[in-house]
Amino acid sequence: MSDFSKKVLITDLDGTLLPISKIVSEKDLNAIDRFRRGGGIFTIATGRIIQAAEQYFDILKPDAPVILNNGGLIYDTKKRETVYECCLDTASFEYTKALVKRFPEIGVEVNLPDGIFVVRMTEWERRHLDMTHLPYTEKNFDEIPKSGWCKVLYSMGGGMVRELSDYAAAMGWDKTSFVISGDFLFECLPKDCTKGSALKKLWEIEKWNDFTVVAVGDYDNDIEMLEFADVGIAPQNAQGIVKKSANYVTKSTCEEGVIAEAINYLEKL
Repeated sequence: MSDFSKKVLITDLDGTLLPISKIVSEKDLNAIDRFRRGGGIFTIATGRIIQAAEQYFDILKPDAPVILNNGGLIYDTKKRETVYECCLDTASFEYTKALVKRFPEIGVEVNLPDGIFVVRMTEWERRHLDMTHLPYTEKNFDEIPKSGWCKVLYSMGGGMVRELSDYAAAMGWDKTSFVISGDFLFECLPKDCTKGSALKKLWEIEKWNDFTVVAVGDYDNDIEMLEFADVGIAPQNAQGIVKKSANYVTKSTCEEGVIAEAINYLEKL
């Protein structure tokens, strides 16, 4: 049996471990089991909120707390309790209203600990909701709390995501962070709260000083995590900018067993 002791493997879900079907392949599950039996520590880091990620907890059985909300939440799936959490500044309310005014065609959902509130339903927002299969409530801005937001997710089509990102950057909004998390998804997150900062926090909590930490991810929101890790791995289907940040790019796409290939690669480290 291969020796994976003193190795931590943390992976993104959508577009990395999860294919379009959102079903973890047997190939990857078997590889994760082999990694774990060899002494490795496996966990996940995702932009999903807890309600959208928890369906995978029993399947993947993370060995360490998971990173959710693109770094806004570190959650212990065994104890079912929050380890670390940060919320959006109340300025996110005004930022969101300004974005909607400038881009009236975008969909908007606000994620709070107790639920998902859709404040602008569009074709692209419905597409995102159909992917997650999560319950939600449609409300207008004035009907939801102005504080305690975990994140705001904006959905849009027509290649607008980069345009929206450039606009938010040009506005100089400095009380939150913005990140592209998918081909049609853009997110407003707590300031300086990313998968990378959360991985650093988790590394400190778990005392992984003498471990080799390996991170796998495919999109812009994974870059800081890959750069903080000792080894960053990107799937073949990853964005070009993400591949440039990685130490290794798999030959496999998310449809072909990225994590299985990553674990095979780790055997040589």
